[in-house]
This record gives sequence, structure tokens and C-alpha cells, in this order.
Amino acid sequence: MTAASTPLALACGNGVAHIRCSTVLDGDFHLDADPVGLAQRQQAFTPGAWTHLDEVHGTRVRIVTRAGEWDRCEGDAAVTRVPGAVLSVWVGDCAPVVLVGEDHDGGVIATAHAGWRGALDGVLPATVAAMHARGVRAVLGPCIDACCYEFGPDLLATFVQRFGMHVASTTTWGTPSLSMPEVVRRSLAECEVPVQRVGGCTRCDPRWFSHRRGDLGRHVMTATMVRAA
Repeated sequence: MTAASTPLALACGNGVAHIRCSTVLDGDFHLDADPVGLAQRQQAFTPGAWTHLDEVHGTRVRIVTRAGEWDRCEGDAAVTRVPGAVLSVWVGDCAPVVLVGEDHDGGVIATAHAGWRGALDGVLPATVAAMHARGVRAVLGPCIDACCYEFGPDLLATFVQRFGMHVASTTTWGTPSLSMPEVVRRSLAECEVPVQRVGGCTRCDPRWFSHRRGDLGRHVMTATMVRAA
């Protein structure tokens, strides 16, 4: 199994957060996929009641107070303290991020969809703020990287001004590019949140779907929390 498809288990307050990222072999998790087939793939991949948001490249954070709440509703991040609730983020080049932390009541987990618009507008700091947690850590799943993410110079300059020169790079074919992993790291560093990366560049690696490669399918990253026995 790849590093991204191997489940991660991170301590999360008085429990454990289980994090998984699908590959193309697990099928298409696009919200617009056939509902019956999507539900079957969801339960085969991570059993439970899912919060699978209608992602719009914004900064809206949904607070999940019961398993399955806000499923198919508009939003780009979700936060929960509910054991067993499945939070998901589906992508095909954008950056999927899972965050874990703790508060006085136990563990807190979150998922966030960070495309360039949402990242620039602050979806990751908004998610961290909504967690109201301490000791927050993040896991970045497979996303497009600077080697393949050709980016217009004017908009790239906006990212450099916001996050620093290290987010700018060059594609393998020699044109200006944006490093989304570096954008994620820089954005979360402002919140003092360390980031662990799993997986690689979605456009380079056929194990994952890529919008830039012309794929219509989407892979998914899920997080669930289980309380310690």
C-alpha cells in the first residue's frame, strides 16, 4: 500500500483519529457521482455516516454535532467532536487537509478543501479557529505540486506577496508555477500548526485523480475519531 492509502492513526485528546486517503482503485467520490454507487463506495472505504460537503472553493466551515450532519450541504471545511462521525474532503488536484487537536472535553478533528481560491481567502486558518483546540496538527493528502501546477504570473505574484517567495516555482516544462503544498504549510504555520504530508503530485502520479490531467473522478480523504477504551 502507498503512504497515502495506508491508514494513519493520530492521538486526538482522549481518543484516536483515523485518517485515510483513497486512490483511483477505490473509485470516484465526486459528489455528482451516481448516489447509490457513491454511497456504496463510501461505506466500503470508511463505514459510517458521512459529511460529504458540496465544495465551492470558499471558506465556510460546518460544525458537525451529529454524525452525517451537513452531508451534501455547501461548505469547504467541517469540524467535529463526535466519535464515529466521518468527515470527508474530495479532490482532484486541490489540497485535502485533515486536522486533529484536543480540548477540555476530548478530541477534535476537521477536514478542509484547499484549492487556490480557498487557500488564498483563508480556509485553513478559518478551520483552525473553528476547532477551538490546542495542539492542532495537520495531514496534507495528495495534491498537485509545483512541478505540474502552471500558474499565471500576476496571480502568482499575489500568492508570493501573501505567503512568501517559496510558494513560487517552475513547472518541469519551464513555466511559472505555484506550490500548493508550500501554500498549505505557510498558511498553517501562521496558526502554529505543523503539517505532515502523505502522497505526492496528483498530476504526476496515476494512483490519484487529476483535474489537470483531464480526469472527471475525484479521490477522497476521510477522518474519524474513536474514543479510547
